[in-house]
Amino acid sequence: MSNDELRTEVLTRLLHAHPNGLGKEVLDNYRGEKAVAGMLKTLQEHGLIQDGSVAVGSDHQVTMSYPIKLSAAGVEAARQLES
Repeated sequence: MSNDELRTEVLTRLLHAHPNGLGKEVLDNYRGEKAVAGMLKTLQEHGLIQDGSVAVGSDHQVTMSYPIKLSAAGVEAARQLES
């Protein structure tokens, strides 16, 4: 699975999630939690998920603040992927 495929999968899952967002289950993917966490960090950097959902500590460990929700731009990006 390429990064584009992972990006598409994560955006689609978040688009179809409960309105309250997704918890730790968003990390479920055969590529592993670190790959998904890295993708969530990238999506946050691009303004596609709500700011503050993903943080990177001084030890380079990624931490999550649940629930993870799409931003308005993320909803639009996910909808474009479906059409």
